[in-house]
Amino acid sequence: MKNHQRQAMNKTTIIFRLFMGLLAIVVLILTGVYFLNFDQGRSTDDAQVQQLLTPVNARVGGYIKRVYFKEFQWVNKGDTLVVIDDTDYRAQKELAQAALMDAEAGKKVTVSGVNTLANGVAVSAARTAEVKAKLWNAEKNFKRYATLLEKESVTQQQFDQVKSDYQALKAQVETLERARVGSTLTVQEGNGRVLVNQAALKRAQVQLNIASINLGYTVITAACDGYLGRKTITEGQLVQAGQQLNTIIDNENKWITANFKERQLSGIKVGQKVKISIDGIPGTIIWGRIGAFASATGAVYSMVPVDNATGNFVKIQQRIPVRIEIERNTSAGILSQLRAGMNAVVTVQ
Repeated sequence: MKNHQRQAMNKTTIIFRLFMGLLAIVVLILTGVYFLNFDQGRSTDDAQVQQLLTPVNARVGGYIKRVYFKEFQWVNKGDTLVVIDDTDYRAQKELAQAALMDAEAGKKVTVSGVNTLANGVAVSAARTAEVKAKLWNAEKNFKRYATLLEKESVTQQQFDQVKSDYQALKAQVETLERARVGSTLTVQEGNGRVLVNQAALKRAQVQLNIASINLGYTVITAACDGYLGRKTITEGQLVQAGQQLNTIIDNENKWITANFKERQLSGIKVGQKVKISIDGIPGTIIWGRIGAFASATGAVYSMVPVDNATGNFVKIQQRIPVRIEIERNTSAGILSQLRAGMNAVVTVQ
């Protein structure tokens, strides 16, 4: 009897232990699935290393005379990279200098002529004032002789002589006045020509400045420190204004751009810690923090945005670019291995 009871109790204990073991396994599986889904919900492998890319562009067109860099070379700000043949641009500057000299000479001639005319007007005014004074005396004399003639105190011949002198002076004053007015108008016209010459002089100066600037643009320098990209130009090659000749990659400022699905953004905030693994550096984990969220999906930034207003609509989950700042205490050795465009896997903690 006791053996039968003992066997029943052992069987119950075994069943209970099996049940608890199965329950523990189920809990572990569910916990693992939960954390796996939780991790996947806040993780993406659509992420790349980013760096500042500064284009090296030609500001003027021409044939390349010298190339002073090699592929992937480190350059400092201000280093000469490319020199474009400046023969044409030197000639343009000399032509602009000649035009400036011509404009300066033209202005001097015009100003000199205006000054001469102004002096003539002043002399004419003085001469007119002198003749007017004589006319005033002649007029008084004429009126006096007219009165004397009525009294027969002077002869007709004497009166006629005084009258003739008076009329001559009067005509001379009128002539001088007309000449003065004409000279004044000529001076005003000359002042207008001076303004035209000043405008031409300013235009010539601007043209010279432009020619000097274009001549300076024939020497292309590095706009910042960094590594150059591929070398795709050679000496003797014709380049156009605005053409990109190379790219300078800033080796200091690096970050990650991760494209999260729109449903993954719930609960992700600026400042959250992020675990980052780089495909090109296996086994290495670096850390960062959420820096900023794009204000639009990646599709909006594309060259041809998707328009769902026409045709058959197929709903596609969009991705939002998120900037992740790499922690400052990251090893310099690891940072030096990061290259723009390298793939990464990021997980928000």
